[in-house]
Amino acid sequence: MTRRPSPYDQGAVTAPVAGLSREARRLLSESVSPNTVRGMRSDLRVYQKAGGVLPATEIDIANFLSAQNRRGKKPATLERYANSLHMWHRYHNVPSPVKTMAVRSVMRGIKKSRDTRQASAPALRLRELHQLLDAQDGDTLYGLRDSAMFLLSFYGAFRRSEVVVIALEDLEWRPEGVIITLHYSKTNRSGRIETKSIMRAPPGTRYCPVTMLENWLAASGIRKGAVFRAVTRRGRIGAGRMSANTLAVRMRQGLEAAGLTEEGYSPHSFRAGFITEAYMRGKSDVQIKRVSGHRDQRTFEKYIRIADQFENHGGDFFSL
Repeated sequence: MTRRPSPYDQGAVTAPVAGLSREARRLLSESVSPNTVRGMRSDLRVYQKAGGVLPATEIDIANFLSAQNRRGKKPATLERYANSLHMWHRYHNVPSPVKTMAVRSVMRGIKKSRDTRQASAPALRLRELHQLLDAQDGDTLYGLRDSAMFLLSFYGAFRRSEVVVIALEDLEWRPEGVIITLHYSKTNRSGRIETKSIMRAPPGTRYCPVTMLENWLAASGIRKGAVFRAVTRRGRIGAGRMSANTLAVRMRQGLEAAGLTEEGYSPHSFRAGFITEAYMRGKSDVQIKRVSGHRDQRTFEKYIRIADQFENHGGDFFSL
């Protein structure tokens, strides 16, 4: 006899709720971002591949986390697994065992027995940004696109997932610069409209983000839709937006050309670099957060990454 599929099968993230209208089901699906859903499904596959069953018991999850810890998984990854399992149970309206004493105690034990300090993407400061830009070929569409994308990532303190979704319709041009409308972000999944203002540099400035963006749009001929797109070897512009992974690949290639591969920079280094550079140049937290979009002060302060431990030192006051 063939078993009837259960809503718990295949690591389904959300369960069908009887009686909901089509519009209510649509809004239910909108409550979770696609990236979150993909991440949860990936975590659930790891759990099920390891022999885990859903719904789970506290023993199931405690043993799973312990086994994954023994395999060398990072504490942050294990926290994510636990959270995905917790949310799965919540979405299916069944009791979550993740918050029980057994599971919480196992997680505490993991953290105490491991170095839980996470490696953060180093800040790509202004000098290194200019090195990266100098390595781009400004006579090609590749070079123009990447230069505009890198400058915007830095001066807008964008996450890579935010940069690649910018459309021409999101740009409002002003004499002072450009205002970019951001519809969704990592910390804004409700669709609340946010804006970032990118200032135009004084005339003659070599590395102006607004001028470089204008140059790219003029050369590419883009009149609507995605701002940053794929470019073929023959110089043809793609129809759809480029992926966040492609941005990372292009940055890696640019870093290689600039001789900066050993620093460990990633696309998130643009965001950390802007915040660190602005802080070191005396900008207030309020000024910086207007660009970065941070609301939590503790999270914001983690982005201030000073490479030189003696730079801007608090004990530098020997003279009377």
